[in-house]
Amino acid sequence: MQYPHVFLRSAAVCSLIAAYFSIPWTLAGANITLLCLVLAWVLAGGWRQHWDVARSSAVTYPLLAMYALILLGAIYTTAPWRVVFDHWLKYDKLLLMVIAITLLAQDEKTRERCWTAFTLAALFTLASSYLSIWWRLPWSRGQTLGWGGDHSVFKDYITQSVLMALLMLRGLYLGLRSQVSWKRWAWLAVAALAFVCNTQLLYGRTGYVATAVAVLAFVLAMVPVRRWWMALGLVAVLLGLAVLLSPTIVPRVALGLKELGEVPETTTSIGPRLYFLHYGLDLFFQKPLLGWGTGAYHGEFCRIATTPEWCAAGSFHPHNQFLFFMIEHGLPGLMAFAAVFVAALWQARGMERLDRAAAFAFIGVAFVGSLTHSGIWLANEGLAYCFGLVLVLTAPRQRPATAAASPLAKG
Repeated sequence: MQYPHVFLRSAAVCSLIAAYFSIPWTLAGANITLLCLVLAWVLAGGWRQHWDVARSSAVTYPLLAMYALILLGAIYTTAPWRVVFDHWLKYDKLLLMVIAITLLAQDEKTRERCWTAFTLAALFTLASSYLSIWWRLPWSRGQTLGWGGDHSVFKDYITQSVLMALLMLRGLYLGLRSQVSWKRWAWLAVAALAFVCNTQLLYGRTGYVATAVAVLAFVLAMVPVRRWWMALGLVAVLLGLAVLLSPTIVPRVALGLKELGEVPETTTSIGPRLYFLHYGLDLFFQKPLLGWGTGAYHGEFCRIATTPEWCAAGSFHPHNQFLFFMIEHGLPGLMAFAAVFVAALWQARGMERLDRAAAFAFIGVAFVGSLTHSGIWLANEGLAYCFGLVLVLTAPRQRPATAAASPLAKG
């Protein structure tokens, strides 16, 4: 008979695996499994062991610092308590990341099972995107037929582009690591299909940029610095072909450039982001030291918005996670959120070459998403970014002898 804490820890692990399976296709399922994870993890105890594992990851302290600022921001906020509480729940992903790290950082078997669960769900999403070219699938949110257009399945096109970028990196990792020829080519084909899905079958410019950054970061992390010029040339050719062959990239980029030169309108994409940035920075400079407090953005933006239409368009979030934290938590919020990315890069720096390449690439995806959208605050995107980062950042650290022998370590 198992001891209760052993059973509860196993329940926490199973809940985390189920969460990774749920994240690509169902928000309700992900929330339920994450609630089960928290309950089992808390009841299992073992706090000292959990903390020892958590603090071995460089991102733990910045994540906890960021959430501490969100808690403390309730003391001086101008927002009502219901909004503050909503923000506490929105950003609980930061704490869930730490919990997941305690279960995965020193348990490679569980980490591989989480990868497998995510990959199975993401593969079904990928297959559905391609099938929706010819058939209107009843479970697909996008009902566009033919090549091009929006073929997102369970999530909006921004969230799916994040998930496909992670699947692309997993395919590259498994393909390059495999010693079996057919497995190598099968996983490389998966990576290629995910790349094509993001550049040809989804409609978001954020996805285009994130995919390009992921490919560039992965390739540069894989080759010695002296060969970067060759790698940059190959990546430029690949991305150039993707742009030329895509029926959506050129029109979407052209539209974005057109919007840059026009007076911002609430119905466009680039215009509102420029408007939110302008007035968001105005709010930040009014209170740069501590910000306006947790949840205050929504009301404060409407206070300075020039019309009721702009209030309605921008009061939900400013489409920039860095700006979001700057407005509500001032310079400490900006520094804490930036520290998450710096710590993530530091954590990835000590990994084996393939793990390091995948980690650098997805950190780039999360960074782009945080500059172009409020990815951590939003439910679907937040789960994709946060738990994707956990997967790539809990890879084993390389041994000192391996680090000394690595070509990248030699520069």
